[in-house]
Amino acid sequence: MKDKSENTAASGVENPFVSRNVVLCTDGKYRWVYEMKLLKDFWVLGTILKIFGGIIGAGAVIFLLVELFGSRDYLGVLKMVGIMSAILLSLSVIGYLVYAAIMGGTYCVVYTMDDKGILQEQQMKQARKAELLADILTLAGALSGNLTTTGMGLSSARRTSMYSTFEGTKKVTGIWKKGLTRLDAPLSHDRIYCERDDFEFVWDYIKSRCVGAKVIEK
Repeated sequence: MKDKSENTAASGVENPFVSRNVVLCTDGKYRWVYEMKLLKDFWVLGTILKIFGGIIGAGAVIFLLVELFGSRDYLGVLKMVGIMSAILLSLSVIGYLVYAAIMGGTYCVVYTMDDKGILQEQQMKQARKAELLADILTLAGALSGNLTTTGMGLSSARRTSMYSTFEGTKKVTGIWKKGLTRLDAPLSHDRIYCERDDFEFVWDYIKSRCVGAKVIEK
């Protein structure tokens, strides 16, 4: 981990890095960029399958209840559920592979973290890790540039965003080898990624602010 007291040679200002890739910006928030390999981490596909699985399961229960008061063709219902499951599984996998191809196999997420929570912002395909880090460093005052312009640039590159609050978190799980922190609340289950070199800082920061939450380390 770099010493914050070091000065950058280019700007002469205090080094904004609190770990290898996490930057402390002038607004008091921590930011970093994480580039996810879509064909190595399949949690997005897993989430889709869980949603469809829940829908199919609920439909199967309803059809079975209907058959209970009808012709009682349970075998027919099970066959229909099997066909629907096969179709949705195929469409989900094909759709995910098409999405991964469109995104070039990866997508970048910019994380913004403060004492209250973390904002995750997925970037468009054209946004690359090095470019996003340069913008973050500008916000940190480590590089010369117009902060307003940089802020507008980041905003225009964003595609989707999600905010995770520390308050109300019931369980926080840290998985060191994946650089993953999971925040579980009654109505949300969020995943925070970072590089392994940054995990110690991010993990310590998050778990210290999830007051009352069950802490699990793996």
